[in-house]
Amino acid sequence: MIKIRGARVNNLKNIDLDIPTEKVICISGPSGSGKTSIGFHTLLAESKRRFINSFPNSVKFFTERPTPVDVDSINPVYPVFGLPQINPVVGSRSTIGDIAGITELLQNLFAHLSTPVCPHHGIELIDRNLFFKVSTIISEHDEGEIFYLLIKKNLFLNLYGESFLPPRGLKLPDKKIVNLEEGPELYELTRFRAKGLAKKQKVIDEFAERLIGEEVYLFSEKVFEKINCLTGKSCPQGDHDSPGQVIPSSFSPYSPLGACSECQGFGANLIWDEEKLLHKEKSINEGGIKFIEYAPFAYEKEAFDKLIKKYKWSREKELNKLPQRFFEILYKGDGNYCGFYELFSYLESKKYKSSVRIFIRKYQKEEVCSICHGSRINPKVFNYLFQGKSIVDYSQMNLAQAFAEIAPHHKSKDKILAELYRRIKMACDIGLGHLRLNRKTKSLSAGEYQRLLLLKYLSFNGTGSLFVLDEPSLGLNQENLKFLQEGLNKLVQQGNTVLLIDHSFYLQKNADHLILMGPESGEHGGEVIFSGSPKKYSFAKDLSSQVRKNTSKTLEIKVKKPSIYEKIYPDFSINTQKLTWVYGESGSGKTSCLIRIFANEVHRKLFQEKMVDENYKVQLTLGRAKFSSVIVIDSNLNRFTSRSTIGSLTGLASAVRKHFLKLKVSKSMGLKEGHFSANSELGMCPTCEGKGIITIEMQYLEDITLTCEDCNGMAIKPNLAQISDGKMSVYESSKLPLSEVLKEIKLTPKFKRIYEYLKILNLDYLSLNRQINSLSGGERQRVYLLSKLQSEVKNALIVCENLSFGLSPKELKDMAKLLRSLTHLGNTIIVIDADDFWAKWCDEKLQFQDGKIKKS
Repeated sequence: MIKIRGARVNNLKNIDLDIPTEKVICISGPSGSGKTSIGFHTLLAESKRRFINSFPNSVKFFTERPTPVDVDSINPVYPVFGLPQINPVVGSRSTIGDIAGITELLQNLFAHLSTPVCPHHGIELIDRNLFFKVSTIISEHDEGEIFYLLIKKNLFLNLYGESFLPPRGLKLPDKKIVNLEEGPELYELTRFRAKGLAKKQKVIDEFAERLIGEEVYLFSEKVFEKINCLTGKSCPQGDHDSPGQVIPSSFSPYSPLGACSECQGFGANLIWDEEKLLHKEKSINEGGIKFIEYAPFAYEKEAFDKLIKKYKWSREKELNKLPQRFFEILYKGDGNYCGFYELFSYLESKKYKSSVRIFIRKYQKEEVCSICHGSRINPKVFNYLFQGKSIVDYSQMNLAQAFAEIAPHHKSKDKILAELYRRIKMACDIGLGHLRLNRKTKSLSAGEYQRLLLLKYLSFNGTGSLFVLDEPSLGLNQENLKFLQEGLNKLVQQGNTVLLIDHSFYLQKNADHLILMGPESGEHGGEVIFSGSPKKYSFAKDLSSQVRKNTSKTLEIKVKKPSIYEKIYPDFSINTQKLTWVYGESGSGKTSCLIRIFANEVHRKLFQEKMVDENYKVQLTLGRAKFSSVIVIDSNLNRFTSRSTIGSLTGLASAVRKHFLKLKVSKSMGLKEGHFSANSELGMCPTCEGKGIITIEMQYLEDITLTCEDCNGMAIKPNLAQISDGKMSVYESSKLPLSEVLKEIKLTPKFKRIYEYLKILNLDYLSLNRQINSLSGGERQRVYLLSKLQSEVKNALIVCENLSFGLSPKELKDMAKLLRSLTHLGNTIIVIDADDFWAKWCDEKLQFQDGKIKKS
């Protein structure tokens, strides 16, 4: 057992808990009930703290050492691996193959098992090293003939010096000068008879290593040949040469040796996107020239306005109706206007400024590298083949195709092939077979990315470790869940312990041990309701129920020939003012079609700008359908900063501050909103800079965190924090549950609506100052939805992905009720989710399966 005693992290109420080891344990309960607090903020955090503290103080990999977890004891503490709900994708270089660990395996495969082939003749290249060339020459001579290997005198002296003594075993004679009628003085390296050449291979290879790029002479009574001492391979029928010995780095986009020199290993280059620079359907007065609106270009804009008058170009006509001369001057300049090319050339020199980089990237798009064809690899190794396929061929395959190539070799004794087979098979089994190996990780849906990271843990070989996995069932259908359960059981059979935080009834019922937290969320949670075998627990019945359908008149939007990532999808249609549930196989294109294509294109048509920079094609006509806005609520939870709070995200902090500003004492002091904010210089405590705590860095011990003595942990100046309306102070209003705070405040219609949504979504137990990054995944999802509903949303297109993520059945029902109410305001709602809970709440269904899209 892992015995936890006196856990008080976040909302945990001093709980004691025994967790069995070498089992699959599932923790469930309402969102915010303390599940993540046990798994991540207690078990994982304490294991991480002890691991980091085991390093000597001279190790500077970590800028600060974590503080102890608020728990009396944990025994034992295992090495731990965690898969949290927040998994940031860093950088634009990484691909599916990189994250899955397949890229590295392919690099090793091609470095050790590939064959170099001539790209012109399709035949295998042969060695062109010194021994091979010497062997070729003397093969036509008598076995008894004596041969000498010679090099120039100066080179010999540079290598060995005047007093050179031959290494033992080489049996070199004294330095012997060979005088020829023509040519320089040559020194002898070694001599041998033709029949004894094989015995000299090691000696000749040693010389070759030291003489790369130099000239070596083969001499006998009948032969005098000059040989270039090179390494590598060449085509027997042509002049194609290839580097000799390749290593894994030769195939790595992360190495200078293997990266494509054109795209620097990114697989794509950034080019200027004319669609982003100009709105050709708009006139100059309507803002058709977007880039010139940049504030630092004000002088250039003024100069260009003079050119417009000079050439008498209409400011009212659409740009695409203006003469070609207009665009030539716009880009190349004229008179005092320097032109687009010179403007952005100047900005390129200022890219060390983050604001400039962001501005430039806004007007660029990615174009596949024409040199490496998106593989990111140096073309010099394109001719290295394994079973007739290059590493470029593999990079352009999806995982299912790669599996078909590797499967015939799964019984191979080679460890690289065996591991590659195992890794790719596992990826296909959890529903990732449709993903192309060179597809950018940043283009994945949250569910796909979560499973990609999960693959790393399912591939683990080891024992005695603890795995803490948060919502691993995200986006998985029943078949995928079965494989996931099998993978978790294999980890347990190896001697590991698996702790799941999940709402899936399948995983709960098939776990070895079930822990339920509750009874409610926030301060009403943090207790262990049940701990034992799932067979002893009675699972709740389905809480969904048939609801009133939206009978208002709708318009049909037809989507024809949608394509993205080199894949074409079937036509489909969406009816407005309906709740449409989209479901189907993992990787069938739900997110690509509905978010990256449909929502993106609707936004582009309405606002002349894409929501996300994607290269897609589609034929879509809105007709009479009009949307006030396009809102996408996906399961990407990495959009919040460390200072984001419930109050700042919902706008309720402003409502509460205005309540205190109306007090007589506030008016007499001439206070502003900033005086009640820890993020404003007007209100923050100057000692702790609005943090409420002071951290003392200890050189040889853990850092010490102390409550700020000047503000007593209130983060704002004490005289301001203690201003009271007679029922609560400013500081208390930021710490109390919103249900207690807002009932004492007179709210505007806008904030009344937000408060009603808070109660519907079961979020009114949170406080204004609660940091978003401290919330569970389900709470984050609902808070983000709430932030989008601050203004009254009518006639909008709302696309939601994986709304069941982190929510219990009761919370999911509340979410569904809210969405149903929004359809009656004229909103069009699309829910992309694997949970069949939505079957009874939707107006229409859109099923993706077997390459088809079926509407019902």
